Amino acid sequence: MIFAQHGPAWKPKLERLFSNQLIDGVIWDPREERVERIKEIRSNDDNYSSVENMVDLKVYYKQFPSSIPKRLSELDYFPETNIDRAFLRNTDNLETLVGKSIDFQIDFDVDVIMAPSFYLYSFNDRIVDKLFDTWEIFYEQLEEKEVDKRKYVSIIFNESALENKSYIADFLDDFSDIAQKFEGIYITVDRENNNNHRHDFNPNRLNGMLQLIYDLKNLGLRVVIGYSGIESVVYFAVGADAVGTGWFYSLRNFNKEQKGLEPVDGMGRQKKRYTSMKMLFELAIEDEILSIPDHLKGVLHDKILTGCELDTKIIEGNVEDINLNEIYQQYFEALKQVVDTINEKDSIEEKIRFVEQLLDTADSNIKDYNDSETLQRINGKHIQNYQSALDQFKEDNFIFI
Repeated sequence: MIFAQHGPAWKPKLERLFSNQLIDGVIWDPREERVERIKEIRSNDDNYSSVENMVDLKVYYKQFPSSIPKRLSELDYFPETNIDRAFLRNTDNLETLVGKSIDFQIDFDVDVIMAPSFYLYSFNDRIVDKLFDTWEIFYEQLEEKEVDKRKYVSIIFNESALENKSYIADFLDDFSDIAQKFEGIYITVDRENNNNHRHDFNPNRLNGMLQLIYDLKNLGLRVVIGYSGIESVVYFAVGADAVGTGWFYSLRNFNKEQKGLEPVDGMGRQKKRYTSMKMLFELAIEDEILSIPDHLKGVLHDKILTGCELDTKIIEGNVEDINLNEIYQQYFEALKQVVDTINEKDSIEEKIRFVEQLLDTADSNIKDYNDSETLQRINGKHIQNYQSALDQFKEDNFIFI
């Protein structure tokens, strides 16, 4: 399943995705838009009620004193004081936070009720105990209120936390005591902002992510990963149920600076990109596709284009005729093609086998592109890193393919 990660300029984007049946749900961000406007638009459009709605509460902004909460500060559930040790030691604070969060979501009319989450730098952080306390309170209050909706916990952590498998195993061991009380978990990974390669993921960390998804599935939970991009294909290979993704790159990759948890410099101009699932790469249309010499276009277009509505304009070759909304739609089209195929597979072995075939094809196509007389070269190291993470996952879990 693919959820649209709500972000700026959302209404026309979502309408386009609905009309083309490219999403299964929406993960709302009350930081980006007035709740009243969202509710009004939803009430006048049946498309919103035909898909799954959930909301990312983002209370963790209060853990960062210099963060920019935007519209969160207008909402009753959002704490007025910083979430620090003093806040967390007071059980009344946790009970109030949970209670107001539940009431907000009921009023917002979501399909899934989400527990508040705290930001973790490590799965061994002191705050983990308070996170479990909050989830217990969350369950108890939902039982008292007799809320008949699916219950999800949620968690956000720094990418580096994925390196310590021992800490993750201890976390899961403790969580297993209460996991059966919930139907699912929503995960956000804070990706580091020091990588110039859009799609790369350190293979050790990615392996930790794959193992986490797999273990959470074995606890009987539905696993939804927010702010995902092309790397989500390997998430689905090991059993993820859904990902949240979006039209802007900042909705496909969460990091503190872009999301206003810490100060950041301004970002550059957005390029028009074509998402090729044959390369598992987002190619800059002007620099990496239209630059292909005429005598190579037939061969290389076959290694890039994935049968999307935008392909005709790409072949015609006028970048000015391509608007950004067409680019965003093409990303969702291309991703959905692959995700639907993965989800049709019955076993984890079949899913992994298909994704490995996808990786092999992407690796071969990128090499062919780079060996041709083009003006640019594509960095394909992410393909090897995805495969390395999958190889280690298979070895760790005795999966033989």
